[in-house]
Amino acid sequence: MAAPPSEPLTRGHIVAIGRDLETTTVDPSDSETPVQDALDTVAESGGRVYLPPGVVRDRGPIRPYRNTGIYGYGMNVSVLQITRPNTDGIRFDRSPRASRVQLDGFELRGPGRDADSGVAIHFCDNDSDTVTDPADFYVGRLYCWAWNNTVYRVDEGVGPFQCRHDFLRMDDCDAGDERALIEWRASYGPVNWFGTIVAYPSADRSRANSALLHQRGGELTVGDITTGTTTGRLVDTRNGRLRVGRLHYEPVDQRGVPRSLVRIGPNGTTRFDDVLVDSEAVRYVYELSRGAGNATLSGSVGGRGTIRENTVNVAGRLDPDRRSWYFGRSADVDVTGSSGTGSLRVLGSAGEGLG
Repeated sequence: MAAPPSEPLTRGHIVAIGRDLETTTVDPSDSETPVQDALDTVAESGGRVYLPPGVVRDRGPIRPYRNTGIYGYGMNVSVLQITRPNTDGIRFDRSPRASRVQLDGFELRGPGRDADSGVAIHFCDNDSDTVTDPADFYVGRLYCWAWNNTVYRVDEGVGPFQCRHDFLRMDDCDAGDERALIEWRASYGPVNWFGTIVAYPSADRSRANSALLHQRGGELTVGDITTGTTTGRLVDTRNGRLRVGRLHYEPVDQRGVPRSLVRIGPNGTTRFDDVLVDSEAVRYVYELSRGAGNATLSGSVGGRGTIRENTVNVAGRLDPDRRSWYFGRSADVDVTGSSGTGSLRVLGSAGEGLG
């Protein structure tokens, strides 16, 4: 794909380049939907839409086509703002669903910290008879700012797969009235990867902490999660597969102390390699609720923050057929539920069963 012509971009115009190198420029001052207009010009062939430096405003939602991408000149250089309240930013609802979509190098801004918003990136169940799911979605470096809703949501009935997200940052977003900043509501969706997730949410609208990840299925791998400000629980997972390399928890001005940093429910498979509680407080780091199993939990949870109760809470009867492993001491584990299975093995105690 050829580089975009620079002259229209320096005048603040959007440039779209299709597969056959056909080029279209869109003046944002001529339309309320300039980014969608640019995407429409490459709908059939596929192609790239380039945002200029500065702020481009679109009513939204932006609805990509397969084999299209939106590119900017840097997360704090190119800004795509969705101006209409209660409107999604990037919305996947076409039939057949759009695959091989790319977003890279810009800020996706909501209507404002004081405005009602939709979801920044939203995979919707469109009730289509065409059984296709979006595949190979790619996020390079994307900065989401001022969304008072979930930032990234996958609805039930749609399962993105083979999606890769190198760097996703969420600042001044308030998901306190929703389930989390990232919601994977679908029961499926294999082989999805997040490199680094950074979240510094706001509680100005909800007056509540924002949870980070709510997962009810699918296969997710996350390299690193770094959080601050009014972040509450980091992970609430069940039914899916989840592996996280490192959780760094450093909130400021908590609106409540989470019962646990990680809550693990039934039927899933989970692994956490490293956890650091570096400020404020949590009651427990890990909570194994009823039916939990196949969990591998790091014992390294040191930091400047406070763990008020203990590292692990066995809060319900664990699945006796699926053992879990904690790389720490028996003294780190509180059993408050009715578990009597012994299916949690504590490696610091030579594999002693607890429960």
